[in-house]
Amino acid sequence: MEIRSLQVREEGLLVAWDAAAPDSRFPWFWLRDHGHEEATLHPITLQRQLFTAAVPDDVRGTAARLEEDGRAVVVVWQDGGQSHYPRDFLWAFREPCPGSASRAAPAVHWDAAAIGARPPRVSHEAIMAGDDGVMRWLEAVEVYGFCLADGVPATPEDTAALARRIGYLRATIFGDFWDFTADLAKADTAYTNLELRPHTDGTYALDAPGLQLFHCLAFTGHGGESVLVDGFRIAEELRAADPEAYATLATVGVSGQYVGDGAHLMATRPVFREEQGRLAQVTFNNYDRAPFRLPDAEMRAFYRALKAFEALAGAERLQWRHPLRPGEVLMFDNWRVLHGRAAYQGARRLCGAYLNREDFESRLRLLRRASA
Repeated sequence: MEIRSLQVREEGLLVAWDAAAPDSRFPWFWLRDHGHEEATLHPITLQRQLFTAAVPDDVRGTAARLEEDGRAVVVVWQDGGQSHYPRDFLWAFREPCPGSASRAAPAVHWDAAAIGARPPRVSHEAIMAGDDGVMRWLEAVEVYGFCLADGVPATPEDTAALARRIGYLRATIFGDFWDFTADLAKADTAYTNLELRPHTDGTYALDAPGLQLFHCLAFTGHGGESVLVDGFRIAEELRAADPEAYATLATVGVSGQYVGDGAHLMATRPVFREEQGRLAQVTFNNYDRAPFRLPDAEMRAFYRALKAFEALAGAERLQWRHPLRPGEVLMFDNWRVLHGRAAYQGARRLCGAYLNREDFESRLRLLRRASA
């Protein structure tokens, strides 16, 4: 895109684009607040230097021009000061929009048939060899909500090293890295060999872990298949078939809690958390749901919606089932994908970790910037 012309108007700066896009009007106060000159924006920290509250309400530009190469706009203010704006910055905010540094790939809301026998996979060798492999791994998680890493040596050390290709491991009451069997070492059903119905982790955390990573180091027995369900697909189907149930789960705050191991953790948010009109997070764990009571009619509506959600989460057509074995590391988006497992018999050793959502997104942004 190129800038065709600039017009200084009373209410702001009018930018006409050469691309097939409508003209953009940038209010003067917004422009003064977003200058890229050093006095306004620190060139290294990228933190705002300007004291925004001291900017006069009637601040106004008196002139504007394009730099010779056309890649930046310069605005002259009433006091003679100047601000400059990269063309790409103005293009990114040509219409009102939330702040974002993401270039997210469109998500594929899948069912069992869509994933079938070809789940997303990247080799351990590629991930450890360079950033290209890491980016393929993370982009698969961004699109599908999960990805397998193949050929990982079946040791806790190699598994942890793989996770750290993204960022630091998140410490919780379970530690920052788990290596466990069905010994009830923690007050959690995961530390048993019982069936785990599809759920998300950390419903009792104010900031639930963004990603989760599992590696089955050893297994002698039968059963124990991993189960994944696309929570965004559940939301999509529920909104279409039963908008009332969707609305209930998008508005009722559901509390999760963890009681044990010297802790009583609790947090509350709806099953479907929306941000600016889009679904941002699915939070569901019937095991950890804390007691709460609504007025009778609202409580009935909640239970009806919960049953509708569980019917979809438990539907075989939406479940991807896979017998995780040594050498395969499963990583998934805990804000989107529900996970569970079948009951099993025998001895099973599992290791894994949580990672923060912001670290996953940060790593992906930096990888994309480097590859651009």
